[in-house]
Amino acid sequence: MDLNKEKEKIIDFLRKKLEEEGKEGYIIGISGGIDSAVTLYLLNEAIGRDRILALIMPEMDSEPSSIRDALDLVQNLKVPYKVISLTKVLLILGVYSLIPLFWLFFRGLKRKAVKYIYREYTKTLSKPPFFAQKDRMAKKLRWFYEGIAYYRIKHRLRMLLLYYYAEMKNYLVVGCTNLTENLIGYYVRYGDDACDVAPIAHLYKTEVKNLAKLLNLPEKIIEKPPSPDLLPGITDEFSLGIDYETLDQILMNFELGRKPQEMINYDRDLIDLIYEQYNFTKKEKEKPLKLSRD
Repeated sequence: MDLNKEKEKIIDFLRKKLEEEGKEGYIIGISGGIDSAVTLYLLNEAIGRDRILALIMPEMDSEPSSIRDALDLVQNLKVPYKVISLTKVLLILGVYSLIPLFWLFFRGLKRKAVKYIYREYTKTLSKPPFFAQKDRMAKKLRWFYEGIAYYRIKHRLRMLLLYYYAEMKNYLVVGCTNLTENLIGYYVRYGDDACDVAPIAHLYKTEVKNLAKLLNLPEKIIEKPPSPDLLPGITDEFSLGIDYETLDQILMNFELGRKPQEMINYDRDLIDLIYEQYNFTKKEKEKPLKLSRD
């Protein structure tokens, strides 16, 4: 991929989309991670900072470093922004009581507790929990489905706020999911996948990283371990049990029509697991959500 051409293509797309929809600008959620940072830089080049509103939406479990990184990004670009804490709403809804991490006062203890539980789940299921949501054994694990509800509601609350402010300003909501996440379903339905425009949804995670270098993003953003920042201590690669470089290579092979048995350079169990998730995600997207009149 010629990243210079791809950059210009995305910028042109963002400009045209705004004009087509008759909107005044874009709203974006900034997490301090590479995907939202790349999207913010592209928006800034496409339409200028005065037509962008960035929302930073931390909560009790957010890493302080993520909040600082998000603030650095918007302040360095002089993009208008708002910081809105989700903690009070999540407390009122009783979300934090689903997994009582609040009893562990120190953040380091929370990280250790979450990682310990995650590793125990992985041992019991013989696979990372992300790949086991339909596994019958998962039903027997304490806090498994509560944990899913615990982190997914945070994405959906952020989506509500993005659309609330977008409609007040006559803006479009820009999404920050990438192709790697889309191909294996590593996103929250009606959460981080909900948007009006998805400018990097056709790029693998490794391509997003290369684009970040081209855009001269801060080195700490490019090199920090990607994380959903929803549970203390959980990074993407810890959650998935595989690094993005390897995952992207595998997914590229699947997209070219290759089967697991043809890919001899990878661990067969890992390949089979990802292939199953890849096909499951495809089928989920094709499922009808309503009846027809036929």
